[in-house]
Amino acid sequence: MKRILYILLIAVSSVLWTSCEYSIDDVPLYFLGVDDIVSDSMFTIGFVEDMYGSLPKGYSRLEGTSMISSTTDEAVESGRYTEAEKMALGAWSASDTHDDAWGTMYAAIRKTNVFLDEIYPAIPEGLFNSQRTVELLKGQAYFFRALFHFELVKRYGGVPIVTTVLKAGDGTNTPRDTYDDCVSFIVAECDRAANILPVEWSNASVDFGRITKGAALALKARALLYAASPLFNDATKSENTLEHGAYDVDKWKQAAQAAHEVMALNYYQLYYSYQGFFTNISNNKEIILLRMEGQNNTVERLNGPSGFTDGGGGACPTLDLVNSYAMADGSDFDWNDPIQAAHPFENREVRFYASVLSNGDSWMGEVIDTYEGGDDMGSINSSKTGFYLKKFMSENARWFGGYTGGTYHCFSSFRYAEVLLNYAEAMNEAFGPSDPETFTKTAVAALNEVRLRAGLSGIDANIEKEALRDIIRRERKVELAFEEHRHLDLRRWKVASEVLNTPVKGLKIIKNEDGTFSYQPQVAQSRVFKPEMYLYPIPQNEINRNSKLVQNTGW
Repeated sequence: MKRILYILLIAVSSVLWTSCEYSIDDVPLYFLGVDDIVSDSMFTIGFVEDMYGSLPKGYSRLEGTSMISSTTDEAVESGRYTEAEKMALGAWSASDTHDDAWGTMYAAIRKTNVFLDEIYPAIPEGLFNSQRTVELLKGQAYFFRALFHFELVKRYGGVPIVTTVLKAGDGTNTPRDTYDDCVSFIVAECDRAANILPVEWSNASVDFGRITKGAALALKARALLYAASPLFNDATKSENTLEHGAYDVDKWKQAAQAAHEVMALNYYQLYYSYQGFFTNISNNKEIILLRMEGQNNTVERLNGPSGFTDGGGGACPTLDLVNSYAMADGSDFDWNDPIQAAHPFENREVRFYASVLSNGDSWMGEVIDTYEGGDDMGSINSSKTGFYLKKFMSENARWFGGYTGGTYHCFSSFRYAEVLLNYAEAMNEAFGPSDPETFTKTAVAALNEVRLRAGLSGIDANIEKEALRDIIRRERKVELAFEEHRHLDLRRWKVASEVLNTPVKGLKIIKNEDGTFSYQPQVAQSRVFKPEMYLYPIPQNEINRNSKLVQNTGW
């Protein structure tokens, strides 16, 4: 077979480079062909394992410093002129893109096609002890091909579905497929993967973090939820096009059924502690799929309060987000309540204390001072909102002082709380709050599981559909904050034009002479969202090189 550029897992590379038999005259690793890869089971496994490196990163992936939450009403980036700030202010175009996934995802898709089309058929009998091992490799590749296509579809709408290994020049006249066709392809790939992959790998300690049946079904559920949502499923737009699907109210039922398939595995459950979920991966059945990372303190350093040595400030929660957290008794926080307004950080729900650092909090042995003139305000990296991020952050991951350390930051690609919220939303839209249909659990019941873990009271089953819709959307905002859902949720609900054109607020805090504090909400940053931004622009260089590639409306 022709030799093609293949990138193998770093671990495989290290085996070759440390071999005493390797010489400079041997074939370089990057030029290994199919025959070479299937000559060694470790190379074959390594090729599939390399796909895990293309899982979405989360955390500070915009230019390596910013969270995409800082482009929404969740946060404001403390730095200036960052990619997040430019995106939030509407400063982007087809020639100046942000959060661009086109090239990286198609490169990743190519890997999956190389494996499925060329490597898998060439695996000789006896290379592995069991054919089951070979099939498991194929199941993982099916999942990744679905995921990488979904990462494109959720941004751009319909994209070219690529299932073959394109040679030089092959992609220059490839048209986009329609939205519904893309979703159907993703769903079919997820089903293929789910039919092969186990619910749990037999060697949990060695195979922790591998793709499972639950991950494939969770991806399917998310894709179908998006497809059912107003942006892509609009009653006034009946045709299946590049930018949206054909309207079908039953798409909500399909999304509910897909989420129920995850629930029906009877394997996943909410972790007992909301805060603990993000720092404890041991015996955590809420985890469906994580992007694995080595121990580090990068998240803490980039988002640490500016009063700490080299604290980057990072993604600072907005007052808009803080106001969305309920009181401990489940009631809404209200600035018109004089007691609550005088003590806005007291008696809030547990997710607030797990996610936000506010004035007076203790963290890493220091008191957070975000009042005017406080140690954590006034510098170039200081918060523009009066708050700092706490979610994902571990006090064991210190980057300053005499003791330094790291912790695992395994970004949650899929977790069970999201599945429950997906199910609740789809069930409510399809059947209303209290009809379990054939899936045994009502929308209200699924939502209440998430709320009860947070210590909040359950929602009454007699609530109206529209009221429950608002509560579900608020629960997603709070429960999934900073987990890369909000920027897409606002788009798929078609409310981004309202929410992301409204300036986000922060809190000006004044320390009084008697030691008490006064609080004044104020604008922290403007926001600009234009109608064309509901879908991302396809990069102009891709349009220039592909004569059949149609740009999204408005770009």
